Amino acid sequence: MPKFPILVLTRPEVAAHRFLTQVEAALGREVPHVISPILRIQPVGAWPDLPDETDVILTSEHAVRGDLSGIPAHCVGARTAEAASAQGAQVQTIATNADELLQLLDARPATYVHLCGSHKAVDISARLAASGLTCRDHQVYAQVAQPLTEHARAALEGEDPALLPLFSPRSARLVGEAIAKPGPQLHVISMSDAVAAEWCAAARGPADVVDAPTGEAMVSGIVAALGRHVT
Repeated sequence: MPKFPILVLTRPEVAAHRFLTQVEAALGREVPHVISPILRIQPVGAWPDLPDETDVILTSEHAVRGDLSGIPAHCVGARTAEAASAQGAQVQTIATNADELLQLLDARPATYVHLCGSHKAVDISARLAASGLTCRDHQVYAQVAQPLTEHARAALEGEDPALLPLFSPRSARLVGEAIAKPGPQLHVISMSDAVAAEWCAAARGPADVVDAPTGEAMVSGIVAALGRHVT
């Protein structure tokens, strides 16, 4: 009987455990797994004093570190929006990704502050400036690269089946660079074409892309892949 795949999770610790819980709940069984965060989220600086008549842009829940009472917020992802609401923000926009958010904000003149991390997949401020809108970055966290554990690297390089979900271009590149060669039964599922492209460039291996750039689609993709091994 074929071996059940091991799920290798390289998201930050809290997000990795949350994703595992979602997958196991949807599949209805425990899943063998390795958690080895390739990025550590580190708060940076003091929470900014946001001027009146300023809208905030939040592209990650990690950016929600302080009070946002009464401030209009434009978010990528439902989880980011939930975190912003919990801090008192008036959530005006929820987009599935940064490109969709930019399209929505193009028709909404305002003064924006992007509460961001040290690495940005999309330069929100530059894109809005090119559209004639005012936006400045304020870094509130850093995404610090971490080495893979020996167990994670062995699972990704080994002969046995393994599943690797990838959520961001940078994490895809870092994981790809951290291994010598993908194992022959490694199945990579990525959140977007951009994520898949970084993995393919770094690891020289293929990657499937889910239908929508959402956490729900990633859970469904992993569950579908694992479900083929459930009897």
